[in-house]
Amino acid sequence: MKDDIDYREIFAQLPEKLAWMIQCKTVSSYDAAEEDEGEFARLKMGLKERFPLVHAKLRLEEPSYRSLLYTWQGSDPKLEPVILCAHFDVVPPGDEKAWTHGPFSGDIVDGELWGRGAQDIKVLMACILETAEKLLEQGFSPKRTLYLAFGGDEEIGGARGAKAIGDLLAQRGVHASFLLDEGGPIAVNMLSFVDRPLALVGIAEKGYADVLVTAKGQGGHASMPPQHTATGNLSRAITAIDRHPAPARLTKTMRSFLKYLAPYCSQPYRFLFKSAGITAPVILKAFAAAPTTNALVRTTAACTMLQASPKENVLAEQAQANFNVRMLPGDTAQNVLDRFAAQVRPFGATVAIKHPEALVESSAESSTESFGWNALASALAVSHPDAVCVPFLFSAGTDTKHYRNVVSDIYRFDAFPQDDAALERVHGDNERIRIEDLLSCGHFYYELMKRL
Repeated sequence: MKDDIDYREIFAQLPEKLAWMIQCKTVSSYDAAEEDEGEFARLKMGLKERFPLVHAKLRLEEPSYRSLLYTWQGSDPKLEPVILCAHFDVVPPGDEKAWTHGPFSGDIVDGELWGRGAQDIKVLMACILETAEKLLEQGFSPKRTLYLAFGGDEEIGGARGAKAIGDLLAQRGVHASFLLDEGGPIAVNMLSFVDRPLALVGIAEKGYADVLVTAKGQGGHASMPPQHTATGNLSRAITAIDRHPAPARLTKTMRSFLKYLAPYCSQPYRFLFKSAGITAPVILKAFAAAPTTNALVRTTAACTMLQASPKENVLAEQAQANFNVRMLPGDTAQNVLDRFAAQVRPFGATVAIKHPEALVESSAESSTESFGWNALASALAVSHPDAVCVPFLFSAGTDTKHYRNVVSDIYRFDAFPQDDAALERVHGDNERIRIEDLLSCGHFYYELMKRL
């Protein structure tokens, strides 16, 4: 295989293929009856036409009707395999009239490709499959077995998609060296004291839970209320939780982030981050001041829903509040429940997990010294030489939770640049990606797979 091939030439067909994938309206829903099964079937069938070598030379299985698993057999069975992931479902488009180009148009205009999945996250699926297609054309064979794993319901939790793949691999006794899925971007102009892009590779993921706080009271007519009503007690319970957040702390992941970032920072940040063992209180105070950084150092709890009386002049017999909780690595749902319970007990309120089936504990923290990390960093150094590869805490949810039992290290990364404005388009109007960024994302996967 030649190493001096122009990646723009290699991936010349990638924009057209991603555009077609976007045109498949694979919107997932908690109610399966609301999904357009024809669009999901259209995507699956069309992949065979657009990636013929992948389908001829790799083994394809469908562990469920919302999952695709390709196996590319490696030449050395002694080496642990690698799992490369993405998902092919998308969220609803919202108000289609608000889009400059249609959410399922796949339009390519002024060097940008538009539509649902251009950023989240059909882009990665297209890059992975096209990279495999081109490497097969070149006669490449990986040393490690590669699993290309694609779920079709990540946006609603992955229970019908990635979970089926993870369960199948576990049943077969598969244990992978590392897994790569969606995650942090190559962040552009997000930190004023760093003069280059930051490749934010998630080595850990916060946990997720919805906690229901319930206060009971005397019902009846609101014209003769008791001294303390259910809604009054609930409001005091909410205030207690808000006023006493979980303590801020530097996790292993954040310490790694600061260590990797320090050499590229201007002063005084370079000193602060390099000396985090001493300066942690200052760092924590600074990070706690803004929502985006506060989420990196604290288990957060946001009151998102309230429910009480069904009528304006009727006292509520029961009032409830939902807290959406995102847990730092090292914290557990039980820790959160215990803390909440102590805070609301003086007001007669109780706490419980609202949706036990949707509870996700925080992940383990993956290594930055392993084969997987080194492979990602070295591939990135070629495809995006201006970016600094740094470990990061990913605060959103991904399909990676369904693979925790079959892999040593999990990394979460989107190999294309995004600034604050671009990130606002994820799940919003006018989602799109620059063609140049799409091609460089393909280049990253090309460099990565050559190392496996």
